[in-house]
Amino acid sequence: MTYAAALAFLAGLQRFGMKPGLERTAALLERLGRPERRVGRVVHITGTSGKGSVAAMVEAGLRASGRRVGLFTSPPLERFTERMQLNRAEIAEDEVGRLAAAIAPHAKALSAGGEDSPTEFEVITAMALAWFADQGVDDLVLEAGMGGRFDATTAVERVAATAITNVALDHTRWLGDTHEAIAWDKAGIIRPGVPCVTGTDHPGALAVIERVAREQGAPLIRVTPEDSRVVTTGPDGQVVDLRGARGWYRDVRLSLLGAHQAANAAVALRLLELLDVDEGAIRSGLAEVVWPGRMELVRAPGGRLVLLDGAHNPAKCAALARAVRDVFPGRRVHLLLGVLADKDVERTVAPLLPLAEQIWAVAPESPRALPAEELAGVCAGLGRSARVVPAIAEALPAALAAAGPDDLLVVTGSFYTVGPARRILVRRQVIQALPPA
Repeated sequence: MTYAAALAFLAGLQRFGMKPGLERTAALLERLGRPERRVGRVVHITGTSGKGSVAAMVEAGLRASGRRVGLFTSPPLERFTERMQLNRAEIAEDEVGRLAAAIAPHAKALSAGGEDSPTEFEVITAMALAWFADQGVDDLVLEAGMGGRFDATTAVERVAATAITNVALDHTRWLGDTHEAIAWDKAGIIRPGVPCVTGTDHPGALAVIERVAREQGAPLIRVTPEDSRVVTTGPDGQVVDLRGARGWYRDVRLSLLGAHQAANAAVALRLLELLDVDEGAIRSGLAEVVWPGRMELVRAPGGRLVLLDGAHNPAKCAALARAVRDVFPGRRVHLLLGVLADKDVERTVAPLLPLAEQIWAVAPESPRALPAEELAGVCAGLGRSARVVPAIAEALPAALAAAGPDDLLVVTGSFYTVGPARRILVRRQVIQALPPA
């Protein structure tokens, strides 16, 4: 199967939608010979915000210690192959075709046998686990797609450690409309006797996680806001103090920007300690970790700075707003904003609007996109006018042209906004990632 045919096969599975449950993924894995049992240690991570960043940090620390590390994340920012990486090298397109061809008959057989047809994410998860087994990874960092208890990634039975970064209101249609309900779903990744690290600070959500951990006999390691401190911060990175089981790690260089990333680093630190990674590798990994589209600062023509961040819920947008104020004090900000229609749009964009000198409303490249005109209406209801330019390809150069040489353009609201914007910049070869100083 070609790469294009593989993507078409997976896209065809979208008609089955999202169906919570582990039975379809487990059935696929059984048919494949349970490949996940042939990988090394598995670290399973979920959370409302920060789970991808924590996964990237843990991967970087493990790799810095000399391990062969697999990384499974979602959604992809620009291309499908980002989902599966080995030592941060993406899976080859022909491997995607091979895996899809191998799994397609099993997916069809399950449906023909009277069982529910597996969903797109379930098939992708099974493909990833088969590939990581083939690659003989020492460690696999596994990011949940959504929730945890009924997420396809939880079909992996044996894990070395788990993490719940935090709990906030998002994906309420599927996970529940209270912090406690969402926490119960996410706590489903906790395995009997397996240590779990959490950065959750919502009292109700934390109580649920503590209860599930007790029921599973799983040691719970709580990371609090006091476990991370920003020492210095700037566009080229930050220096932080982090507290772990071994005590304080002083003056740790962190390439990712924002106080929320320092908090994520404290969660990653505790996971890496559980995995017996030494301090030198932890420091090296955190200093060098790269996570595109998450507080990613790039340089466009004329030296203009563009901050790309896939913030797409109220908690993430509030963290982004704080980070912009902390890292870029005094700069004029321009905002290119596109969100999905199934989000709490007003609460999501509200923290960002006060930052902006100008606002550009676009439609993300997704069937779930909120039309740019409707987004502009939400902004108007919050007291801010926004210029409507529906196509990202048109809005991005217009926003860059309007920005002064010392201004900051923030592109955010959805990964389906940030990804296309980044792809346009890369294709035109006008992007230059700013390395840590």
